[in-house]
Amino acid sequence: MSLHRPETLTSAAISYIRDAIVRGEFPPGYQLTEQTLSAQLATSRGTVREALRALADTGLVQVFPHRGAFVSPLSARTAWEISSFRALLEPYAARLALETKRKDPAMIAAIREAYRQLQEAATQGDMFTIVNADMAFHASILSFCEHEVLREHLASVQVLTRRLIFHTKVYESDVEGEIESHAPIVAAVEAGNATRLESLVRAHIIRAGKQLLETMAEREADEGAGQLARALAANWPAVVDQGAEG
Repeated sequence: MSLHRPETLTSAAISYIRDAIVRGEFPPGYQLTEQTLSAQLATSRGTVREALRALADTGLVQVFPHRGAFVSPLSARTAWEISSFRALLEPYAARLALETKRKDPAMIAAIREAYRQLQEAATQGDMFTIVNADMAFHASILSFCEHEVLREHLASVQVLTRRLIFHTKVYESDVEGEIESHAPIVAAVEAGNATRLESLVRAHIIRAGKQLLETMAEREADEGAGQLARALAANWPAVVDQGAEG
């Protein structure tokens, strides 16, 4: 494969490896060797090394001295940590965005367009496209948040969320319902209601997080891991609600 060039070589390598991990082409525990990847991407090992370091910062890759780089494992605890992080902080970021940009035509237009693209993705039937469009919808709201540290951390976590959703295939049972669940969020942005937007985003992420944990519990072959997933799923909404109240 040759890399597309207006991207920098490193950013193109990051995109390729990231998407391969999200799709499951590089499964959990898979060793990412510089030599193999540089040959696949027709680029230098130095470029691949930089890309792997960047992906390690996002949590998709683990780099061990003298051993190399490996795709990070997936577990119920990982799903819980990622989902609870989003459920506690993303609603606040959405509120900040709307309080700053209330009734801003640019924000309303961006969210409407992101929702339209999500609906269009659903008609294509490709789960990778749907998951990407879902995360792009959430990112479209966060892009108007002027809290840079919060926005950057959430952007990294959304990449991990994409991987979890695609890995568990949690949307496949009700794609239409999942798409429609974003409509009230669009309406809250259009109305300029920051309080309602915060509440809707939190409820949306809590529901999605519970679905992820329940799906992982059903599919976990190891009994101990399955019990942990079930326990986390059972306590999940209460834990997040308590954190939000605190």
